[in-house]
Amino acid sequence: MADGVTTRVVIADDEAPARRIIRSYLAGRADVEVVAEAENGLEVVEAVRTLQPDLVVLDIQMPGMTGFEVIDAIGVDAMPAVVFATAYDEFALRAFDVHAVDYLLKPFSRERFDRAFERALERKPIAPLIASLPLERVVVRDRDRLFFVPVDEIVHLSAEGNYVRVHTADKSHLIRATLADLEARLDAKRFARIHRSGIVNIEAIKEVRAHFHGDYIVTLKTGATLRLSRRYQARLLG
Repeated sequence: MADGVTTRVVIADDEAPARRIIRSYLAGRADVEVVAEAENGLEVVEAVRTLQPDLVVLDIQMPGMTGFEVIDAIGVDAMPAVVFATAYDEFALRAFDVHAVDYLLKPFSRERFDRAFERALERKPIAPLIASLPLERVVVRDRDRLFFVPVDEIVHLSAEGNYVRVHTADKSHLIRATLADLEARLDAKRFARIHRSGIVNIEAIKEVRAHFHGDYIVTLKTGATLRLSRRYQARLLG
């Protein structure tokens, strides 16, 4: 969002009058393009993933998903800068925990909005800032709904092309992600890469035994077996 570059904005609020006010505040700026308006969390997720805006003016209480759940759902690699705009003051501390640029409490003036917007122009996207935070849950899409799988329930992860299959004790879910991205966000004390196509929850391992050609077989408490390749043995075997 440097000088001379158009800033692409998504306005996310479930109330149309609130969206109109924000759009009116942005209307006089020649270097701003409102690329989408969203009235629920799922629409925000889709807009950010497909349109790749520079900034999201984001309400917190929306149908389907809260603003915080939107940030979780979009993922670290795709999240642009965020200015929260809400009628609730009790979420302010949490907003800054996720490195929001600003927190606007409704009703806010154009002058207050302009200050937040200028601050957003100077701020990098929040993705690099939250990359160091351990992942607590992954977001799974099932048709037109999104739900969360706590990291504690993950037994192992396996790569499937441009997707990752998340295995729990009794089912699996396919998400659009890469193992490298997930590995970077998972707690290294709890999860280990065992193969170029697999990550395992260390607490889910029952035993490790030698196999052919220097490889090992990892048996999980669920009964599933995975291959531990030589490249990744040091993490588990020391």
